[in-house]
Amino acid sequence: MQFLKFSLIRLVIFFVVFLPLVYFLRWPVFTAGLVGLVFAFALSYLFLNKMRLAASADVQQMFASRGPKKSKHDLDDEEAEDRFLDGGK
Repeated sequence: MQFLKFSLIRLVIFFVVFLPLVYFLRWPVFTAGLVGLVFAFALSYLFLNKMRLAASADVQQMFASRGPKKSKHDLDDEEAEDRFLDGGK
């Protein structure tokens, strides 16, 4: 949930900068888009650090839970390799 909140805040920052540049100052869309991206990145990096870290943890947890599951055979093989490398201890 933190990822969505963080992404939404960055998107709002982008449009708060982008739209006035395009509609009121008549900047080219590409230039206004680049300026909006830089502002959104800079402001979120400077002021939303805790939220960025929480969003990163959410994404990491999501991908970790979907990782490949090890079968009993794979776990037995890893245990045998560990015993071999430890010298049979």
